[in-house]
This record gives sequence, structure tokens and C-alpha cells, in this order.
Amino acid sequence: MLLYQRIRNHIQALLAAGSMTPGAKLPSERALQETFSSTRITVREALARLEAEGLIFSQKRRGWFVTPEKLKWHPAKKVNFNHLAIEQGFTPTTQVVAINAPSTEPEFSRSHFDGQPVYELTRVRALDSRAIMMEQIYCAAERFADLHNQPLDGSITEVMSTHYQVDVSFEQCVISVTVLPDDVADKLEKNSGAPCLKVLRARYDAEQALVDYNIEYWLHDAIEMIVEGV
Repeated sequence: MLLYQRIRNHIQALLAAGSMTPGAKLPSERALQETFSSTRITVREALARLEAEGLIFSQKRRGWFVTPEKLKWHPAKKVNFNHLAIEQGFTPTTQVVAINAPSTEPEFSRSHFDGQPVYELTRVRALDSRAIMMEQIYCAAERFADLHNQPLDGSITEVMSTHYQVDVSFEQCVISVTVLPDDVADKLEKNSGAPCLKVLRARYDAEQALVDYNIEYWLHDAIEMIVEGV
């Protein structure tokens, strides 16, 4: 058995035995090097394998941690992040990173909104203080005038419904596996190139008019997708 496999199996055995609870911090890379008389490269190979399996996760400059329970998500259904998280026992938070003034510059202005000026809202969403998703939301400025003055650190769906009388009736998602872009990785406290799920989400009203277009980057070990067939 190769050394990185021994290290991996050692940590996996601790996890299986319940010696480390969800969210607990793992021994440092230096401590693992000393325990196994190993190199940093070998230790990181073992940790990377466990991270790929979703058993542990890393945060830049903080170390490695046992992966907590995953958010169970139905991608084919309308999702209210806050309600879903609370129902499953998480504490959700949302940080507004930026909201850009209405502009026709974003490519989605032309491809999805007939060249109309659009707002671009960037937010980071967290569960129990762990950032797990960054989203970029595009919506027509004419339909959502003065959006930048609304409370945007909660449910934007509720803001659209209560303040603008615009309700989301259905949505379409395209989900792919990719890696985090550099700017997204920084906001999620991950190294560049970390794996993620990329979700392109288009939401529509009852008249099939586009309400908003979202680009979401989810940490792959933070969610569990459930799809029910008929």
C-alpha cells in the first residue's frame, strides 16, 4: 500500500469511528507529515483524495475540516435557499458582494434581455458560517427599478414578490461539473481550480417572461441533489 493510501485510510477510519465530528478540524499537514514520516506532497495527495470523496474540505489559510451534513436540494423544484436551509437545521446567511448599476455590458443583457440594461447582483451564501455558494443574478433594470435600495441579503424572490409584484412560477436549470474561477474561489475561501457544480438558472413568471438569470457556483461537497421521477 502506498503511503498516501495509508494516510487516507487512517483518516477515513477515524471518521468512520466517529472520532472526529462534522465540522471538526483535522490535524495539520505538518502533524500528519511527522506522524507518517511523510512529505507534504504525499499528505496533500491523501487529503485531496478524501476531499474529492466529499469526506473533508479545506479552507484557505485555515486548514482541513470534516465535512458537515449536506444541504439536500431538489434542482427540478423552485428553491428558496433560506427556507430550505432552516428546514434542514442549518443557519443560512447571505453576503452581498456587489450590485452593479444597470448596464447593457453584461453578455446576458443581449442574450436574455433583448439588450435592455440589467442589474448584476453578486452574493455569497453560507450555511453555519461556511460559504458554500456564490451567485451572480441578472435582471432587467426597468422591471426592478431601484433594486439596489432593497434588502438583498435575504430572499430576492421575496423582494421581487412583495415589492415588485413579480412571482416566479417555474425555472430551468443546466448543471455541470467544473472548477471554481479564481474570483469565486477567493470568495469561497478555496484554492483556485477546486471542483464545483455550476448551475445556470433561468426563472420565469406565469406569462413565461424571464424574471432573472442566475449563475451559481456550489461547493460540490456541500449539497446533495435529489431528483424524483414520475
